[in-house]
Amino acid sequence: MDRRVFRDRTNPLETLSPLEVHERYRFFPETIVFLVNMLNLERATERSCPLPPLISTLAALHFLATGTHHIVTAGLHEISRSGVCRAVKEFTASVCRHLNDFVFFPNIENVQWTVQKQFYNIAGAY
Repeated sequence: MDRRVFRDRTNPLETLSPLEVHERYRFFPETIVFLVNMLNLERATERSCPLPPLISTLAALHFLATGTHHIVTAGLHEISRSGVCRAVKEFTASVCRHLNDFVFFPNIENVQWTVQKQFYNIAGAY
């Protein structure tokens, strides 16, 4: 009979320096903790050991920050590829629900024109 293996997942925010966290996830630890608390990714499951919200958030951030394959992120965080896929899906959906809290678009025509011109000056025409 197969036995379940319960892993004691280490917290990379405690084992890595702030600069290493930023290199790996593109956010500093304080911002990651803010995201975990704001996004409320904890979910009830029928299973005995759900993926902790911090690990889920870190897996999603790593995948999005590096553009790597699910299997690489899964190996780094010691979770399954399907766990990474779910983490990315839930994270991005939750971020989209909070989009209007952080992204503002100008609604006055002359302000829109000014912003467009400033953006063009920064990005140029490619």
